[in-house]
Amino acid sequence: MKTKIELIEIAANEFGSTPNVIRGKSRTRRASYARDALSYILHLHGCTHEEISKLVNRNRSSVTKGIERVNARLRSEDSDSSVYLQALHKACFHAGIHMPSYKLQAHEA
Repeated sequence: MKTKIELIEIAANEFGSTPNVIRGKSRTRRASYARDALSYILHLHGCTHEEISKLVNRNRSSVTKGIERVNARLRSEDSDSSVYLQALHKACFHAGIHMPSYKLQAHEA
């Protein structure tokens, strides 16, 4: 299993960013998307939201919202989301993490 530092590097590479940008104060779309993806990957890796918040230098509620945004993109059929999800799938693959497939809940169908 990959280390947390390796996961940060994988997410940065797949989303065209750097670990310093992900952990920094940048609020650009690229940094935000990479940060959300990293939070999701770390969540799948078994990290708590508190652990993730320390790694990405954000508060716990920001991490939770970021993971929720990724889950919303998983449900979306928007073309921007498909590009994002391709990068997310590649990052999960390189991280050795199985990305669960998303299924609509009965009340969402």
